[in-house]
Amino acid sequence: MAITQIEDIIVPEVYTAYMLKETMEKAGVFTSGLVKPDGMMSAMLAGGGHLFNHPFWGDLDNTGSTVVTDQVADVITPGEITATKMRFVRQFRARAWSTADLAAELAGDDPMKRIVSRTAAYWAREFNRLTIATLNGVLADNIANDSADLVYAAGVGVSGSAATDGINAEYVLEAKQMLGDAAEQLSIMVMHSRIYTNLQQQQLIVFIPNAEGRISIPTYLGYRVVVSDTVPVNTGVYTTYIAAPGIIGYGEKPPAKPVEVKREPLQGNGSGIETLVVRRQFALHPYGFDFTDASTAGQFATTAELETAANWNRKYPERKQVPLAVLRTTAA
Repeated sequence: MAITQIEDIIVPEVYTAYMLKETMEKAGVFTSGLVKPDGMMSAMLAGGGHLFNHPFWGDLDNTGSTVVTDQVADVITPGEITATKMRFVRQFRARAWSTADLAAELAGDDPMKRIVSRTAAYWAREFNRLTIATLNGVLADNIANDSADLVYAAGVGVSGSAATDGINAEYVLEAKQMLGDAAEQLSIMVMHSRIYTNLQQQQLIVFIPNAEGRISIPTYLGYRVVVSDTVPVNTGVYTTYIAAPGIIGYGEKPPAKPVEVKREPLQGNGSGIETLVVRRQFALHPYGFDFTDASTAGQFATTAELETAANWNRKYPERKQVPLAVLRTTAA
C-alpha cells in the first residue's frame, strides 16, 4: 500500500538548495556584506581534511625607489612579493527535530511541515551566531596578543578595556582612524538595536533609497547600518563593528546526506515518531587570520571554541591590512 510520508515531500537535493538560498537571504549579519562566498574554500571542503591552507599574496614593501646612474657597476637589487597562507577549519553542524504522529492528529495540522518550512530561518540565525562567534574569537586574540589595535573603547581610547561612554560621531571617527588612510575601505556598521535606537533618538540615522528606489536603507555618518541583537553585550558594554565588505570568507559543501528522515513506528506505543535531521558542512573564516586549532577538544570546533583567543592568530603584519574597527560603547 502506498503511503505519503515526509520523505516523499522532501527531495533532498531540491530541499538543500532551497535551504541554502533561504539561509543566505535571511541571516542579517551573515548577509550584511561582512561575509562573501569563497569558491576556493568550497572546493577544498570537497576533499578530506580538517585544517586547510588558503594561500594569499602579500603586498610590495615600502622600500624606496633607487636613483639610476650610468655606471656599469651599479646594479639594482630587485625586491620580491611573497605569498603566505592562512589556515581555516572545516565546520560540521547538525540539528534534528522530532514530532509524534499523535500530536498531528490532535492538533489537526502537521507539525513536521511547519518544521520543514522553518529550517532555513533556523540556520540563518545559527550562521548569524557563528559569524559573531568568529569575530569574538578574533577580537579575543587581538586583545591578548596585538595590543587591542582593532578595538576602540568610548571614553578610553584604543584599548581592550570596558567603554565608559555612549556612542557619538567623535568615537566612531576615532575608531575608523585606527586604520589611518586605509579607513576609506570601511562602509558597514553592525550594531545592537539599543545603540541603533540611541542614534534614532538623536535623529542621526539617515535613510537612503534601495535598488528599487524605496527609502529603506539606514545609514550613519555615511556607513550602511545593519542592526542585530546577536552582537556582543557584556555588562552594559555594546560592541559595534565598522568593516569593509567581504572581511570573512564562506564556503559550503553539503555532506553525503545533508537531509535525512527517520520513522520509528513503534514509539509512542505504536502511534509513531518522525525525525528530521539537517546537516551543514562549511567554512566561515576571517581573511588574514589563522585558525590555530590550539584549544579544540573534539573533531570540530564548538561555538565556545570559536570564541577562544588561543584558536586564532593574526597573519597580516600591518594593522591597515585588517579593514575592521571595533567600537565599544555604553548604552547611553
